[in-house]
Amino acid sequence: MSIIFSILVDGVAYGMILFMISVGLSVVMGLMRVINLAHGGFALLGGAFAHWLTSVVGLPFLPGAVLAIAATMLIALPLEIAIYSRIYKMTELQQVLATIGITFIMIAAVNLWLGSALLPVRLPDAFTGSVDLGFRTLPVHRIVVIVAGIMVLVGLHA
Repeated sequence: MSIIFSILVDGVAYGMILFMISVGLSVVMGLMRVINLAHGGFALLGGAFAHWLTSVVGLPFLPGAVLAIAATMLIALPLEIAIYSRIYKMTELQQVLATIGITFIMIAAVNLWLGSALLPVRLPDAFTGSVDLGFRTLPVHRIVVIVAGIMVLVGLHA
């Protein structure tokens, strides 16, 4: 029974990550009326910058995360002006193809810059512990992800 609970908790934690990424896609497509499949590429860029700033440069998590967001925005702004303004006028199929192409370029750029291995982000001390649930010991950062996903779900439902 403890194995089933462990699988359930891990599934909920990973499901919340996918849920929050898919919410971004739904909001972009629903509100902006554009099919942008490059949102995952921007998440990749933000994560790559967070890894580089916290692991390579040595910044603490919070300043590293804020600077990673700012760096991603600095890349997104010229892309918006130069490329996305044209993509908005395309047909749905052209939007899909163009934004998938942008995603592939982002993936290749991060692979060239940091390699293709998993990129760890140094977490703050508050997120590095673990909690014993009785049937499994769960890292605190997974609990934070689950709680954040629930908060997004409640916020969207309200």
